[in-house]
Amino acid sequence: MKGNGTPLSSGEGKRSAAVRRDPEVSAKARRRRFTAAYKLTIVEKADACETPGEIGELLRREGLYSSHLSSWRKGGEGGVAAGAGEEAWPEAVGQQA
Repeated sequence: MKGNGTPLSSGEGKRSAAVRRDPEVSAKARRRRFTAAYKLTIVEKADACETPGEIGELLRREGLYSSHLSSWRKGGEGGVAAGAGEEAWPEAVGQQA
């Protein structure tokens, strides 16, 4: 098979029944989770940016989207102002059980 899941033709390789898989693609997509400390650090770094394009560079370097930054700045559910975020979740679940 080719990397996209299509079968190899007989002339494309010795192992026509072999399957090649792209190691960068996981079988099931997982949502990334960011701690409140990480969110706060990124928001502070973004606020310190002064030159044009510096925030874009930060976001590219961290693998984030501008929507992450804007929602973290707003606060609310999952934002920096929301408090501990995911860090407090295991403790809350343990107390209820």
